[in-house]
Amino acid sequence: MIRSAGTLILSLLLLLVPSVSGAVLYIDINAPGGKRMPISLPDFVVTGGDAALARDLPGVIGGDLAMTSLFDVIPRQAYLERIVPEHFLARPLSFPDWKMIGAEAVVIGKVEVRGDQMAVEMRLYDANLGNMMAGKKFSGPVRRFRKMAHEFSNEVLYAFTGVRGIFDTEIAFSARPKKGRGKEIYVIGLDGRELRQVTDNRSFNLFPRWSPDAKLLAYTSYRTGVPQIYMRDLAGGTDRLVVRHGNSKSPGSFSPSGDSLYATLSVGGNSDIYRVSLTGSAVRKVVGGWGIEVSPSVSSDGKRVAFVSDRSGSPQIYVKDIGSSGERRVSQAGSYSTSPSWSPAGDLIAFTSLEKGRYAIYTVRPDGSDQRLVISDDGSCIDPSFSPDGRYLVYTLQKRGYSELKIGSVDGQWRRGLFRGLQAVGSPSWSPRQ
Repeated sequence: MIRSAGTLILSLLLLLVPSVSGAVLYIDINAPGGKRMPISLPDFVVTGGDAALARDLPGVIGGDLAMTSLFDVIPRQAYLERIVPEHFLARPLSFPDWKMIGAEAVVIGKVEVRGDQMAVEMRLYDANLGNMMAGKKFSGPVRRFRKMAHEFSNEVLYAFTGVRGIFDTEIAFSARPKKGRGKEIYVIGLDGRELRQVTDNRSFNLFPRWSPDAKLLAYTSYRTGVPQIYMRDLAGGTDRLVVRHGNSKSPGSFSPSGDSLYATLSVGGNSDIYRVSLTGSAVRKVVGGWGIEVSPSVSSDGKRVAFVSDRSGSPQIYVKDIGSSGERRVSQAGSYSTSPSWSPAGDLIAFTSLEKGRYAIYTVRPDGSDQRLVISDDGSCIDPSFSPDGRYLVYTLQKRGYSELKIGSVDGQWRRGLFRGLQAVGSPSWSPRQ
């Protein structure tokens, strides 16, 4: 995602309307253990610039597709045909050669580099029918080649499943910088690349939360000595103080419309949950009581809020219908439950719970039914955040002074490391689609 002002905006020009109806195969993204699509990703044709782009671009696409567990990338040493510039003019691909090695889909690409700018054309073919299923042209700075590849990975997934991809989304998190103290806010790509530091004030900066349009990050900062909630404009790199009411403050989640923020505010020594207007000065208490109420997560329809309360004697997850007095406990996993995250579809809440001396991640229905253990490890798994498609969770793994970000599928069948290299990694938040 290109965020800085004045930077050439990456242009995505539709080359051909995808013809999914002509495909022989269709992948059911919700069918566990189904047949995987064998796909070939030959080296792209590169004119000028860095020759490594020939493999770097299809390599990014291959990594994206592997994450879905729906595709098998055929090793390049098996390929019988080399892609040349004529394949983007009138020469057809030799589909019998691709079918001979088991490929049912082929992605080809052409790259033209001029200085620090590049133009890329990518195409997806059905090797059985020999037709093009999707094609796009991209242009922009060479350094944004991964962004272009992620965008086309989304096209490939959509062509075969009808489901929008999330490969161009990002993860915000807090961590201690290599040189310095405190904690800063960072953002990283879904493939664990393109790490960038968002804050640099040598203080404690915590709990990043994305706005619905992915243009803003709300977070808590101790830069003045007391916790305040700031809003970072990611394109302009500017901050503004957004909550002046109360003492200790931490953001929970934006409203679906993006015009307000659900946050924990401490007033008179008691922590409750408020809805704070971002376009005015209105502050309204949403959840209160004699105990602590913290960590609000709002459903995608804006009608319910999940939160943590110790009203039963220990922290547990509760759900409230906004505008009503009814509140219900939904967590029953362990003696200490926290960090609720609402799924985009509104059908699940993920949370962290302490069981037998170790934290693990569970999901539960909003009515408290169907509670399941989905992620556990030889350390503590904490702070889950749902992906925009609801199929994955990003979380922090902590053990013996070590921490890293990991991603796991909600069904518990798949997981991988996302990022390691900084200390005290925590509070991951998955961006919306961009």
